[in-house]
Amino acid sequence: MFNKSNMKWLMMLMAALMVLAGCSSEPPKEAVQTALSKTMDLQSYTFTAALDLDEINLPEELLNADPQAGAILNMLKDATLSVTGAYEADPMRMEMTADIALQGDMSFNLSIPMIMTEDKMWVKVPSIPMLPLEGLSGKFVEIDMKQLAEQEGMEIPNLDMDTQRKMVQDMMTVILKHFDEETYYSELKAEEVPGLPSELKPDQIVKFAVTEDNFEQTVKTIVEKVAPELIDLLIENDQYRQTLQLTPEDLEQAKQELAGNDSAELQQQLDELKEEMKINELSLTGAIKDDYLVYQELKGNVDIIQEGQTANIGMSLKSQYSNINEPVEFQIEIPTDAISLDELESMFNSGSF
Repeated sequence: MFNKSNMKWLMMLMAALMVLAGCSSEPPKEAVQTALSKTMDLQSYTFTAALDLDEINLPEELLNADPQAGAILNMLKDATLSVTGAYEADPMRMEMTADIALQGDMSFNLSIPMIMTEDKMWVKVPSIPMLPLEGLSGKFVEIDMKQLAEQEGMEIPNLDMDTQRKMVQDMMTVILKHFDEETYYSELKAEEVPGLPSELKPDQIVKFAVTEDNFEQTVKTIVEKVAPELIDLLIENDQYRQTLQLTPEDLEQAKQELAGNDSAELQQQLDELKEEMKINELSLTGAIKDDYLVYQELKGNVDIIQEGQTANIGMSLKSQYSNINEPVEFQIEIPTDAISLDELESMFNSGSF
């Protein structure tokens, strides 16, 4: 049976599709497949990413009724999240620094450095305005992921990067073959991509877009073709299931639910969704250089309509890879004086920070 909960999962899968379909003078769809396959095998790189809230508008009636909503809206407008970092496959190590900036009357900035290896993570506690953490700010917290999984009674996730790369490649093969080139893909020139870094000089730029015209077709393709094949892929591969923390029972249940979908009911759900949401833009533009996906921009802008009132939200996510397969110089040292999660919990309980 197809219900609104299923529809939420579909929207999440569509979002994942947009991120993965990022993008050689090959035909656009073939260029995507080549670039994704090659990019999955990167051994080292540096990267930057930025998430921006381009638009967020609430109905005047809501803002007048709830002044606090207006204050929150002003704080979120022009909010930015930027990330810089580096990655090396062998031995596996990644570092990143997330910088968060909020605007408005309560504007502030946070900087959060992080390091990850195959079995541990370190997160630096930031200085938070209006929340003094003396004795704790500036310290790294060490997270032993194997120990944490055991304490929580969870299965230890498979962090094997080769398995993860192959899984993504196999899943993308399933996904891409069902989305035709003429409907979803187009080629762009550099001057048609505002904000494209001038130093990139890409060989090809490809855009993948879901529009009001193909939205219904997209959902039906996911429900009827993509999702069943992805489930079969995971059922047949226990390493992939372990990576995603899924059981055969979970997947068999999902497969049965999909098989029980009624096309008339799906159409009804789609018709209702189109009355409540309008897609202004949902696209991913990817730039390819030497068969590597070196830049991508995901843009989304939708109207949400409830009881005759319309809210609008628009955001963009830009990311760029540099220094591909070159020696990586990490900027953050693995700390030798980090505190454990148990020590952190004890400090909070005792108020000793």
